Amino acid sequence: MINSMKVAYAYLTSSSIYYHATASGVLFDSKYGIHIGTLKAATQAMEARIGIPAEGTWDGTREYGKTLLAGRKAIESGKYGQYRLSGFNVDAPEENYYPQDSKAKASFSDGTPVSPAMKPNILKVKIVGKMTNTPETPLSDVKANATIKAILKRGEGKSGYYYKNDGEDYGSISAVVPNKSFLQVI
Repeated sequence: MINSMKVAYAYLTSSSIYYHATASGVLFDSKYGIHIGTLKAATQAMEARIGIPAEGTWDGTREYGKTLLAGRKAIESGKYGQYRLSGFNVDAPEENYYPQDSKAKASFSDGTPVSPAMKPNILKVKIVGKMTNTPETPLSDVKANATIKAILKRGEGKSGYYYKNDGEDYGSISAVVPNKSFLQVI
């Protein structure tokens, strides 16, 4: 009995940790809710939004404008994993480059440009607010996005939703919450 209790506890504690990619380095509210998921999903989302560092990761210590980004040759080499040539990276120059040297400019989901002084980070978070469903009963990616957008537009964001990813870290379970009060940064 004790071993099964330990397994259940380990599952609950490990499954309650998620990650949120933020180009600004801080957690902020969005009209699309706040999306959290596996470390892999958050990393893929960040890299598709602002580019892939040629070396290292987005860890909140490096300024966006001073970070060398991976060019198309490096991305296509497979060094950074499968499916990295998406989002911002589609228009990457052939060789590694600095953000200001690219025609394409990274922006947030609302169109606001990412400042060169920002320090992108992937935050570790825990859900502390009410959720409508469970990780075992996730919505589809499309349904979760449409639902959160609709409830936020009506000003009724009282709970979040778990969903099965169709994009980043395909098949993993992610969540979307109405605002930052639903999350605790760890």
